[in-house]
Amino acid sequence: MKIIIPFLKNHLVALLLLVTSLVIGFVVYGNYGIAWDEPNQREIGQRSWDYVFRGDKTLNDFKNRDYGVAVELPLIFFEKTLGMNDTHDIYRMRHFTIHLLFLLSAFAFYLLIWILYRNKPLAVCGYLMLLLSPRIYAQSFFNSKDIPFMCMFILCFLVCVIAFRDKKIRHFVLFGILSGLLINIRIMGIVIPVVVTVLVLIDMISEQDREKTFINYIVYLVLTATVVVLSWPWLWQDPAGHFRIAFSNMSKFRWDNNILMNGDFVRASAVGWKYFPQWFGLTTPVVYLLLGIAGFIFLFLRFFRKPLDFIRQTNDRNQLIYLICFAGPVMAVIILHSVLYDGWRQMYFIYPAFLLLAVYGLSSLMNARIFSGDLPKVAISMLLIVSFAGTGFTMIKSHPFEDIYFNILLSKKDQYLRKTFELDYWGTSYKQALEYIVARDRSPILKIKVANLPGEFNSYILKPEDRKRILYVEADDQADYFITDYRWHPWDYPYPKEKKIFSITIQNSEICSAWKLH
Repeated sequence: MKIIIPFLKNHLVALLLLVTSLVIGFVVYGNYGIAWDEPNQREIGQRSWDYVFRGDKTLNDFKNRDYGVAVELPLIFFEKTLGMNDTHDIYRMRHFTIHLLFLLSAFAFYLLIWILYRNKPLAVCGYLMLLLSPRIYAQSFFNSKDIPFMCMFILCFLVCVIAFRDKKIRHFVLFGILSGLLINIRIMGIVIPVVVTVLVLIDMISEQDREKTFINYIVYLVLTATVVVLSWPWLWQDPAGHFRIAFSNMSKFRWDNNILMNGDFVRASAVGWKYFPQWFGLTTPVVYLLLGIAGFIFLFLRFFRKPLDFIRQTNDRNQLIYLICFAGPVMAVIILHSVLYDGWRQMYFIYPAFLLLAVYGLSSLMNARIFSGDLPKVAISMLLIVSFAGTGFTMIKSHPFEDIYFNILLSKKDQYLRKTFELDYWGTSYKQALEYIVARDRSPILKIKVANLPGEFNSYILKPEDRKRILYVEADDQADYFITDYRWHPWDYPYPKEKKIFSITIQNSEICSAWKLH
């Protein structure tokens, strides 16, 4: 209690934000539909569960056996422990659990900034930047791949700072556990052990207590490797061989369908180097982008002015790590022509590093000589307040489709977004369309045609009595209703306007529509 009470008093604003976000999450988590990948992700966890607890060897022949299960296996454990048998309960539980991980990691992000700067207002600003990132927030309910990976990066960043600051072996033990889970979620997490190796080499050269540094490093590496293997059942049979297979498969991902980009359909493997910068630039709040650019500029200026500061145990060295963790993967994707699709979700893990650079930019601006007066600081503070308020209002207005967010740099004229970029590529809007139909049509059987698989998946989150009434058909002449999320079909449909019974519009573009055909 002697430690807890002062901590609560010292971080009261951040804790109030955490409690508020938890309450909001508990109220709204049931509003989100099932994303395209969710049933597959759940099956990945189920296969590993059966392998571990039932001796089922079919995991070795499973197409997605090379996916880590650090998130999916615990979700199956919760599902079994809580006695959940119906998909309505299962997917709601999954959504709340993933969101809870996001909220806790967001608070860890606040703590990381506070440790780096000892500045609570600055830490709160960084906290709000992460919470008020529309696409990240919405997908924190249903994206069980990219969001947990991003969350684990935040936790690794936090423990890394503490471990290298205090040099205590228990912190390196915790760091090794988190790094192992990070790599399990996605193999790209191997970038953290690489960064740690560089930091250890620097410390071995510059510090006196080299033996302690080396021991901490070995403990970290051993625990990282051990946790990767122990938490990933598919590796048990042949850890090194299977890990190499997984690494090779993920470096050349197997998805290569068409995606809508600037109004044209292109293959995912042929989108070019502009894909990530364009999506990132158009879907991140503009003020965050400006602060991130400021952080880049200040960091480069200070590096060239005092490069030796960046190899010492300083805040600047940490910022250099974040720059590498942001810019390194971006450059790798561009140089290697890696497959990206569905916006930039595969790159969400670099977002915390970008926000840390934005916080660095904000801190540097506030302390710069040219902004020494009160007026510039007030102006920057007002700009942040307006940004947070505007972004928050947009999220409320778009709920529960906050992930259909484009900033002010892109036109919002009627249907422009729908015909230019992928919008509801997750297909979660089918939930609302299905709920609308089953609530208004009490027929014992509802024959529904959908444009793609999420239209069927979202029936899983309906109540059992409503789900049983739905019969999916493939032809118009068999269907009572047709529902689309406009993926791979951004154009208008030929059905009569008077037969359209349901539509969801976000930023002046439809993301989901339903017609009563018969």
